[in-house]
Amino acid sequence: MMNPKTFAASTLQLLQEDPRRYRCFGAYWYLVKAVLKRFYTRENLHLLGDYMDQSVIDRMPLHSGLADALECAAEEYRQNASFNLGSNVVTDAEGEAFTLVDTDAGI
Repeated sequence: MMNPKTFAASTLQLLQEDPRRYRCFGAYWYLVKAVLKRFYTRENLHLLGDYMDQSVIDRMPLHSGLADALECAAEEYRQNASFNLGSNVVTDAEGEAFTLVDTDAGI
């Protein structure tokens, strides 16, 4: 079972090394951002502002709980990190491509 605090700590480290990696979370990014904000602030990572894109949030599939959703977010990250090469054009669960831009990223 995915522990949210452990997930947040490892994700924070990944994003501190390269903030552009947020794109690898695809449709899960705003869930990941919300989890990060439970434990950290913008002082830890500038990405943790209040911007949310409802059109991206609506693309995230339903899950049985937070642990399940975080497992899927981690898998989405692995897939996109391996095959999407940092592009902000990602694909949702329906196979539809969309552009992920978080204005808090500033990149």
